[in-house]
Amino acid sequence: MVSMRHRFCRLSLAVGVKLGLFAVSFALIHSPQILQAQGIPQTWTTNKYQPPRGIGAPSRVEGGATRGSGDNCPVVGKPLTALIPSDRFSTTVAAYPSFFVYLPASPAPSTTLPVEFVLEDSEGNLVYQSQFRTNGNSGIITLNLPHDVSLLPLAVGEDYRWSFSILCPPQDERSNDLVVEGWVRRVALDPTLETQLAQASPIKKVELYAEEELWQDALAQLIELRRNYPSDSEVTNQWVKLLNAAGLSNLVGESLASQKTPVNVPLPSAQP
Repeated sequence: MVSMRHRFCRLSLAVGVKLGLFAVSFALIHSPQILQAQGIPQTWTTNKYQPPRGIGAPSRVEGGATRGSGDNCPVVGKPLTALIPSDRFSTTVAAYPSFFVYLPASPAPSTTLPVEFVLEDSEGNLVYQSQFRTNGNSGIITLNLPHDVSLLPLAVGEDYRWSFSILCPPQDERSNDLVVEGWVRRVALDPTLETQLAQASPIKKVELYAEEELWQDALAQLIELRRNYPSDSEVTNQWVKLLNAAGLSNLVGESLASQKTPVNVPLPSAQP
């Protein structure tokens, strides 16, 4: 009797293990895709961090900005667009992050465009401001916070509002400007992610940043790869996937500026 009971227990255990494995396999096969997603998602959503209050005001595409429609501004082609997710909120682990904007072209190739970059804290206090001129060509430009003007690094856990404007004539009436705006928050770099990044290839870093919902860093890493390897199919595929995830598919084919824009070069006040 004891022997029979022992065999029955072993049989029950074996059946239980098989059923358990089957249940796990079934769950993996039929789990929602979001639970198995890795790398760049199909749709970019920020789940870990709540956007700051009042985020409904900024716009990532000119035309919805509060300072004017820019009807008198001499630009052609696609609208001025900030490369940020549709909720206008992004996160970064960088102390001095880069910002990215699609800049439309001026009507005449020889016409330069005066522009302005502004960074404020969540209370509206000015952190950094610079005006400079572009060459008038369309493309995706990189805006860098300078390290050599006594600018403090972004504070971890703090929200910052940034804006980029094309200064439209007459420049003493800022209501004519084309403006895009967004929010960015610096977050602490997770030690596990730091270790993974140290061991990852450049293209893998894009996926690691995306998995942690670090938009600014994923985009910065991918744009650097696009500059260095413009014909690489894997880089191109990741570029398309990232922009599509953020609803920026209309910018996939746009060129990158040949050099990073020096936002610490001021626009002389004597220029019209």
